[in-house]
Amino acid sequence: MTAPISGQELARAPRSALGELRSAVAFLTRLPVAGTAQRSAGAAAFGVVGALIGLLGAALLVAVGGRAPLAAAGLALGAMAGLSGGLHLDGLADTFDALAARTPEAANTARRDPRVGSAGAAALTIAILVQASLLAALIETAGPALAGVGCVVAAAGSRVGPVLVSALARAPNGTGVGAWFAARTSAAAAVVAVASAAAIATGAAVIAGRPGLLTATLVGMGIALGGSGWLIRARGGLDGDAFGTIVEFEFLATLLVLVFTL
Repeated sequence: MTAPISGQELARAPRSALGELRSAVAFLTRLPVAGTAQRSAGAAAFGVVGALIGLLGAALLVAVGGRAPLAAAGLALGAMAGLSGGLHLDGLADTFDALAARTPEAANTARRDPRVGSAGAAALTIAILVQASLLAALIETAGPALAGVGCVVAAAGSRVGPVLVSALARAPNGTGVGAWFAARTSAAAAVVAVASAAAIATGAAVIAGRPGLLTATLVGMGIALGGSGWLIRARGGLDGDAFGTIVEFEFLATLLVLVFTL
């Protein structure tokens, strides 16, 4: 028989959840929030914090989208990147600069170089252009409000991508941020993160009457897993930059599915 949960354990649960949320906010945003970064990355709360980041973009889509869909999409992406400090975009650029290098040594040098190379610049341009175009298409076909909901769902699901991949892949991550993150990401955290993103998408789908919101989230997660396999083969593992690339890929993929399902 399982031992009953003690009063102390019940009392610690809310504090633990709040600590996880604060760590996720500290890790994923530039908000002045003190987390427990040395002990936890807040991986279990990535879906919730991702949704909050998406809310900022959604507000701009609703406010400006009725008049200027493409401008609204650009403002939304810019605001979300500003809130996150361009964390994932930086990873995307560094990953493609490394992929374009001819040798493993050159790849590591390119990844560590603070300057953006031609491959990284091209990847950034294409990703931002496609994401903005997809958001604008959602505004034009589904309306600003539903496009805003899609932005929230895509942001929540995409932030869960690295958590899910880290828990399942367990590929070599070197000694950088990727290894630090993987060491602090458990299977339990991945389950909670995926469940929270799925719950957000399910709630949005039920309220909006659009099951495509949940479908897009699940498909986006599947694409993140597939993309991680490609990155593992191409880079010999998953570093912090690869995790950032996964976020941007999944966000784009989720928006693409939403364009066809909403």
